[in-house]
Amino acid sequence: MVVKRGLLFAVVTAASLVLTSVAPITGATRQAQPSPLRAANLLRVKDIATNGVIKNGIVTVGYQEASKPGQLYVAWSVDGGQDYRRSSGKLRRYRVVGDPSLGMSIDACAKRIWIGSAWGNPNDRPGDSDVVLTTRTIDGGAAQKLMTKTSKDHKVRDVEVTCVTGRLIAVAWLQKSGTKSRAKLVLRSVEDLGATPAYRQTFDLGTAEYPSGLALTATPDQVSVAFVRNGDLYLHRLGIEDGRAGSASQKRIVWNDVKDPQLAAHRNRLAVVYSDAGKVKAKLSQDGGDSLSKPNVLARSGSLRNPSRPFSVDVIGKRIVSTASVNTDGKTTPQRFSSSDFGQNWRTSTFGNRGARMASLLKIKGQPSLLMEAWHNNAPKGISDTLRARYELK
Repeated sequence: MVVKRGLLFAVVTAASLVLTSVAPITGATRQAQPSPLRAANLLRVKDIATNGVIKNGIVTVGYQEASKPGQLYVAWSVDGGQDYRRSSGKLRRYRVVGDPSLGMSIDACAKRIWIGSAWGNPNDRPGDSDVVLTTRTIDGGAAQKLMTKTSKDHKVRDVEVTCVTGRLIAVAWLQKSGTKSRAKLVLRSVEDLGATPAYRQTFDLGTAEYPSGLALTATPDQVSVAFVRNGDLYLHRLGIEDGRAGSASQKRIVWNDVKDPQLAAHRNRLAVVYSDAGKVKAKLSQDGGDSLSKPNVLARSGSLRNPSRPFSVDVIGKRIVSTASVNTDGKTTPQRFSSSDFGQNWRTSTFGNRGARMASLLKIKGQPSLLMEAWHNNAPKGISDTLRARYELK
C-alpha cells in the first residue's frame, strides 16, 4: 500500500499504453545520497507516506524489525526527508502494535502520523486478528484504538489508512469470518482516539478475496478502494460531501488473475497498479475513476507461478511513480517506474538492493513535487540488513 492522495480532460490516449524505458522525461532532478536509518538482523520496509502541508514536509516510513513475529515501527522526518533523527542523534521513531505478516499502512495529517495494522490479541482465539488504528503526534503523544471487536471471531489483513482531509481519515481492510471474506471501510473524524468521534461510519463493500490484497486512496472529494473478487479487480468509490459520506459506486475494472492492487489519487487523476497474471500493469484515469485507460504494461516479465508484484504508487499532477518487485526466471529485482506526462511515456530504473522499495511524492505549495524513497537490502544470513531512505533535491 502505499501512498495516499485524486480528469478533468479526456481519457488517456492510446499513446500512453506503451512502456518506453528510454523515453525522454522532462524536468529531471537529482537525488541525495541514501541515508542509512537503521541496521538490524532483519529489516523490512512496509510503507511510505508524505504530507507537504505540515511544517517543511513530513516524510514517514513504516518498517518491520526482527521476525517471529517481529515488531513494527514508524520513523519520520520533519524536514522533507533530509533527516529522520532528533537533535540528539537518535532515530525519530515509534513502536506500533501489529503483526508484520498482515501488513501495515501509514499517512500523515492533522499534525499526526496515522498507522493501520492488524493484531492478534493473545486472549483471543488462536489465529484471530483485529484492526488497530494508531496515532503519533509529530512532537509528542500517541494513542491507539481497536477498529473491530475482539469479541467477534474473524481474521483481518491488508489494513490501509489514508487521510481524506485534515479532518477526516479512512481505514479499509480485508476481513474473513469462517469461509467468507469481505472488504470493509471506515470513515472517522480525527479527534483523539480516546474521544468519541464527531463522525464515524462503517461500510461493507462486499465479498473480496482474502489473500489477494486491498488498496485505499483519497482526495477531499472521494475515497477509493480497490480489491479482488473472483480474480477480478473492483474499484469502489465513495463521494465525500461536507466531511461526510455521500453517494457510492462500484465497478469491475480488470478481469482475471489480478492480485496486489495499489492506488493513488490527486485531484481528478487516479492511478491503479496491479499484478495481472504475474505482470505489473497500470490503469489511469483523468476523471476520478469514471473511465480508465487501457493497461500500461510496466513489467512484462513474471508469471502466475513466479509473479511480479507492485509495492507502491503515487501521483501528483502529471507525475506518477510506482515501485515493484519484478520476477525474471525466479529472481526478483526491485524496479521503479516513473512518468512525467501521466503515462504517455515511462522510464524504468533497476536497483541493486534485493528487498522491497517504497516511493512517494512530496508536494509543498509553490514547489515541484519531490520523490521520496525507502528500502531495505535483504542482506545475506549473518549480516545485518540496512534500512535506507533518500530524498530528491530541489
